[in-house]
Parts: sequence; structure tokens; C-alpha cells
Amino acid sequence: MNTNIDQIIIRKETKEDFYATELMTMRAFWNLHGPGCNEHLMVHKLRSAEEYLPKLSRVAELDGKIVGAIFYSRAKVIDGDKEHVVLTFGPLAVEPTCFGRGIGARLLKETLPLAKEAGYKGIVICGEPEYYPKHGFVTCDHFDIHHPAFGNADAFMAFPLSEGFEDIHGYFYEAPVFETCEDDAEIEEFTKGFPYYKPLKLSCQWLHVEKLGRISEVSKNSYKILFWEQELPAKLKGSFYEEDAERLPVVGDYVTFLYNGQGDSVILSVCERTSFLQRPDQAKTGVMQYMAANVDYLFIVTSLNDDYNFNRITRYVSIATAGGATPIVILTKSDLCANPGRYIREVEQLSDSVRVHAISALYDIGLDELEGYLQPGNTICLMGSSGAGKSTLINSITGEEVMKTSGIREDDDKGRHTTTYRKLILLSSGVTIIDTPGMREVGMANVQDGIDETFSDIVELETRCRFSNCRHDTEPGCAIKAAIESGELSAKRYELYQNLGRENTKNYALKKEISKWAKAYKKNNKKAMWD
Repeated sequence: MNTNIDQIIIRKETKEDFYATELMTMRAFWNLHGPGCNEHLMVHKLRSAEEYLPKLSRVAELDGKIVGAIFYSRAKVIDGDKEHVVLTFGPLAVEPTCFGRGIGARLLKETLPLAKEAGYKGIVICGEPEYYPKHGFVTCDHFDIHHPAFGNADAFMAFPLSEGFEDIHGYFYEAPVFETCEDDAEIEEFTKGFPYYKPLKLSCQWLHVEKLGRISEVSKNSYKILFWEQELPAKLKGSFYEEDAERLPVVGDYVTFLYNGQGDSVILSVCERTSFLQRPDQAKTGVMQYMAANVDYLFIVTSLNDDYNFNRITRYVSIATAGGATPIVILTKSDLCANPGRYIREVEQLSDSVRVHAISALYDIGLDELEGYLQPGNTICLMGSSGAGKSTLINSITGEEVMKTSGIREDDDKGRHTTTYRKLILLSSGVTIIDTPGMREVGMANVQDGIDETFSDIVELETRCRFSNCRHDTEPGCAIKAAIESGELSAKRYELYQNLGRENTKNYALKKEISKWAKAYKKNNKKAMWD
């Protein structure tokens, strides 16, 4: 969109603008003060209120699109039996992708003189304390005007339009319509008429200057933030480099940042995560690779050819479970397999938490089984080895060529690398996809909880042993040995559980040692800088 400020048109709103204005307002306030917003409903109701002043209110238009709006209405300041009529406005909204281009300032510049000409003595608002003072607003304690709910605060401000405003004192009351926009059920129902955006509840809200976005790509020290339809290049603020590596942003993280439409935005903080997927970068070193955050479902994609590997699937399942995501095993290319049911049954026996689907994207077999996961607001991460069909699956889900695809090598059924980095893709349906590079080897570290949940039957059996420190070797009363002898537990499954546990313990210990070395190195370097 062209954002030349000289090309912005400030005009009155028409009925044809109503939906576009409400959508713009919704986007402007979405998730800033809490989950979702109610300002778009407020605008909708305000137009029918007797206090609304359409002669003073204006919208901003750029390239035929509504990119801003200011809505004026009458309010009161009551002092005993004295009642003073004043102006208020709200919301003042600006399309978020046009932030910092002076649209709000233009709306104020063109409407404040109109308000003065209409004979009003002053304007009282609740607004951004870091924004409005730049335009001449001062806190209401300068005028002995108080808010009935919170008295006085930095966000409670006034703008005198005439000398008579200094004689107005008392408590401020907006139009009653503003009190009718707080019903959650009504807001939810009204919001269904607009494109889906995910409501988020985060500890960083209430946001003012900061914006909220999501990491879509990471490349060394450079990041991309998905902010509405834009992908913004970004860098970390300096203090991030004093944090542990696992606190650095990864793909899927929600972050607060300072918006810069002309260069690199600055990432200020990483919001709390609902899930966090990690694995050793190299199984021999134990160094952790932090892969993705805030994932609802991990699609473990493996094709029903020589790529199928039960041991590797088990590792992925443990990573998903330990990280807080639900593991979904997708067996692709089922049209090339004579008996896909055998593989489905084998994987289903892995854990009660695992769901399994055999599909063929080429022949549209089984794709309907995935629709339950493809709900607005869900984030799905895809992992698997190269050539397993991840990119083809994404293209089938979206109905378009979102990802490039490549075939497998005919000599060994091994895949060619198509995806070379983790990438977040937001679909028009409101579903988020995170694609990852192919991984043929999956190490284990710091995932003991995931291993225990995946093999919960074995963990439960261990509690039945006669001795709490049973090594399941020669001790009498061993429930593990008894289960293997009776056929309740397969020796192969128990061996896999043991191997994964040993690998996790070894790599996690090495990870902690490396972390200790890194902290000591950082501390010594910082000390050397000041010596």
C-alpha cells in the first residue's frame, strides 16, 4: 500500500465505509489491551447513539482503503448540580500496517479546529499517555476533572478549546453506549462477521508503543516478524545477548517489538510460550537446537517407503510430548504401500497420546481426516526426513503451491532437501503452518518427560516392582521382567525405552556442562571488558 502522507484523504464516513472502518478498527486494537478487542463493536454501536457527532468525525483514506478514523461524541463533566457538556473522541484508530506514518496526527489536525468552531469548550479522553501529549493534551488533574472509576491517571487527558474550559470541574462521564460494549458473548458473535484473527492473552498486554508480532524466520542474528500481512526484518535489542540461548526467539514465538516500516524493527521481548520443541543439534555434542514455539500439533511426516523408521518416529513423538505439543503421525504416500494398516497399528501401539493417519496427497486419500486439526488459530509444525512429503502435504492443505516440492532419489528412496530453514506460513483460514528442514537423525536430550509419557505403560509397570530401586535385571518381583515373559510388554519396546533414556541422560548432562562453560566464558569476557 502506498503510504505517502500527502496522498491521504481525510473525509466524512459514508454508510459504504462502515464495514471497512470497523475492520480497520478491529485490526488497530487487536490483542493490544487483552485477548481480541471490543473497539470495532464500540464503533458499530456508537453510530446509533444520540451523543454521536458525525459532523466532526472523520475517516482517512489511502489508495481507496480506510486506514484511519476518529469518532467524536458528546460527554459530560458533573460537579454537584452543575452539568457541563464537553467533547470526547474514541476510538482514534489507525491501520496497524500504516503505523508511524502520521495518519493519527492528520486526523487530529483536521478535526480539532472543527471541534472548536462547533463551540465546544474542551475535549476529555482516555488515551495513550505517550502519544497525545505530543498534540497538546495534558492530564486532567490540571483542570480538577476526575474519572469516576480511577480518579486521575496519565491516560486521562484533556485538550482546552476555549478559555471557558478552565471553569469546568467535576467527574467525567462518557455516553452510556460505551458501557454496552463489554459483553464477551456479544463481542464474540459480532467478531464472527470479520476475518479470523487469533485472540491472545499475554502478560505483556497493555501495549502502547510496542507492537505484537510472531517470528516467521530466523537466520543467525537476523529475524523476520509476521505482522499482519507484512514480514518485517528485525534485530534483537542488545540485552538479549545476555540471556540463555533458549530465551532467544525461535520460529513461532510471539514477540513485542518497536515497529520500523523503513528498516529493521527491534525485538524487545519474547512472550510466554505454550509449547517449545527442541532437540540436540548434534547427538554427539548435546548442544540443543531450539526448533519452534507455540505449536499445537506436531505433524510427524514419514512416507510408507524405505523412509519409514519406527525408532525415528518414537523420537519425534518424545520431542513433541516433552515440548507440550500433540504428536500426529502422518504416513504419506499410502498409495505406494500394499498394507498401510500394519504400519498404522504399529505406531498406534507406541502411546495413547499419538494419533496416526495414512494419506496420499496425490490421490486425495485420507486428507479429510486432517480437517479437525486445521481449525482457525491452530499452529501445526511439520517434521520429517527429506522426501517424506511435507511440502506436498502443505500444498494439498492450502490448495495452492505454497512450498516447492522435489522427488525422491530412485536409487535409495532417499529424499532431496526442499525446505532448508524453518518457515512460518499463515493461511487465509487462520491456520498457521511451520515447515522445517528434513531430519534423518533425531537425537534426544532434555526430553525425559516426553519419553516417560510416550512409554507411560512401562513407567506404570516399574511402579509395580517389589523394590523401588529395581534395575529390572536379576531382582525378584520385577514387574518389567514378568510383563516381558507374559507377552504384555515386548522386549523390543522396552529396549527402545532404555536406549532413548540413556541417550537423553547422556546428552542432557553434556548440555548442562556446555551451558556452564558458555556462562563462564561470557562472564570472563565481560570482566575483561572492564579490567
